[in-house]
Amino acid sequence: MRSPIKKMSLQSEITKYIQDYIKDEGLKSGEKLPSQGELVEMMGVSRTSLREAIRSMEGQGFLEVRNGKGVYVGERYQQDRIQMTISFHQEKEKLLEILEVRAVLEKEILKMVVHRITDEEIEKLGELTKILMDKFYAKEPKAAEDKAFHGYIYSCCHNDVMSSVLSSISGWLDEFWAGHPLGIEEPFEKGLPFHEKLYLAIRERDYKKAWQANEAILDDLREEIEYAMMK
Repeated sequence: MRSPIKKMSLQSEITKYIQDYIKDEGLKSGEKLPSQGELVEMMGVSRTSLREAIRSMEGQGFLEVRNGKGVYVGERYQQDRIQMTISFHQEKEKLLEILEVRAVLEKEILKMVVHRITDEEIEKLGELTKILMDKFYAKEPKAAEDKAFHGYIYSCCHNDVMSSVLSSISGWLDEFWAGHPLGIEEPFEKGLPFHEKLYLAIRERDYKKAWQANEAILDDLREEIEYAMMK
């Protein structure tokens, strides 16, 4: 069951809710949405706010209001969904290429890290690892902690250029995740336990074990992306 919208004053929130409903229910152009009364109850918004959002979406061709009959999915929605699917597939192919570059660079940066990381940095990395794993076991959101974990490892190579390049790649990936969740509720869960193994290998200054753990993390990324591409 869908939860009510918390920010009722934001038309963008209502618009997104309707878009998600259409997608989740598999509605196509010409098919009817629930009545406005039902939508108000589902979303927990006022009729005025809902009408304004519907009017805006109708003006863009995403919805069609038929007097006395209700609200229907507009023709433009289906056209845009087709174009978005094509664009999304192309972006995911690029994403796999970016992941290849990341794999090559991380293999090299780990060599630097296991030789150059200081005892103080190992202690700090241990703290970041604990925070990340605590979030993982508690099934809490952990994107920021995951980013901090990898970013700190990059900095421990003590090569500003290498660290900057990998941070840039990480930024590109972040932009993709923000716009495209791949249709997966909790992506990349399988690779999370290997973060702890990566930390332990770095603490032992064991490059082979570190790369094996890192490769397992990247394998999970590849599998999730490739699975999403088959949808």
